[in-house]
Amino acid sequence: MNLRERLLRLPLWPMLWKEFVQLRRDRFTLIILVLIPLFQITLLAYAITTDFDRLPLCVLDRARTRESRHLLSDITATGYFTVAPLHDLSAVSSRFGREHCRAALLIPADFSELIANRKEVRLGLLLDASDTTLATSTEGFLTAIAQAFYAHIRLERAPLTERTVRPDLAGKVTARRRVLFNPTLSGTAYTIPGLLGMIAIFLTVLITALALVREREAGTLEQLLVTPVTPTEVVLGKILPFGVVALGAIALSVALGWVVFAVVPAGSVLLLLAITPVFLLIGLEMGLFISSLARSAVDALERSILIMVPQMMLSDFLFPLSQMALPFRLIGEFVPLTHYIRITRGIYLKGQGLDELWPEVVALCAFLLLFIVGSARTIKKQG
Repeated sequence: MNLRERLLRLPLWPMLWKEFVQLRRDRFTLIILVLIPLFQITLLAYAITTDFDRLPLCVLDRARTRESRHLLSDITATGYFTVAPLHDLSAVSSRFGREHCRAALLIPADFSELIANRKEVRLGLLLDASDTTLATSTEGFLTAIAQAFYAHIRLERAPLTERTVRPDLAGKVTARRRVLFNPTLSGTAYTIPGLLGMIAIFLTVLITALALVREREAGTLEQLLVTPVTPTEVVLGKILPFGVVALGAIALSVALGWVVFAVVPAGSVLLLLAITPVFLLIGLEMGLFISSLARSAVDALERSILIMVPQMMLSDFLFPLSQMALPFRLIGEFVPLTHYIRITRGIYLKGQGLDELWPEVVALCAFLLLFIVGSARTIKKQG
């Protein structure tokens, strides 16, 4: 018997064939195996990028000269920024808070005179560092564009012989930076508020879905449903303890971030803890919905992953949603985690209150109402 015949007679082949047949019958698992990689490739290759374009840039042009207009034209031509004029520096704060402005450029009144006298030009630059990656990239791009503009103007005005003899004619332009919301550009201060949302969605969705599926597999859920207790009361009694535990985990995470990493919320912690239960209830309703569809604990785990992976990638947690392609930005607005992370970062980094965060709170309440209606039908069906 040769080697090929020996290999074909190994017990491994019937086992492999059986598993492939089983996988073909389990269509949902097969869809997960295909859909998750396809979704990740699409996002990572098309929607998610470390570059940015059309970033809102507010400009206070105190010079109002041909040179300053030329500089703004060069900035706009790059495609990286969308320039919005400012008439008063006091308007910057409100625009930054609403994210209508992610950076502000201040051109001094003596801009043209400094260039004509071959002196150093100092531009003012205000950065929104609630997103540290965007803030660092913005400073680098604007400084490089201004330096290239200054070099071009100076060399253009210098005599040809002097350009060759004196290479220092390129001049120098610097940005006097002031960072808002995250002065140290700390990545930890940016990450921890986002992690609160991920912890909340993980604990509520996954744990609730698995727990209810196991109850149904054990037969205890059906036994409770035939008692005088209503189906709604049974399900609430099952899921609300998970919400209480998750709220405690969020409070503990806030305390750990404060003590261990010195990340102190600039706004009200009480406001954060008051809004968080709304988001936790959304996660609990998601878990309830998954458990109604799942046939087993493994099925519930797969469905939970299918829900949580898009939320993680399209919620501003890992990548700036504002810099994604328009279709993905629109999809991200329909992700509850997006709005909760905006709330946590608004409270942590910007010190925002309910008067500024109410649109995000309203969005969470709308999501909660939607999931309650869906779960009510699920409970009625189970009853």
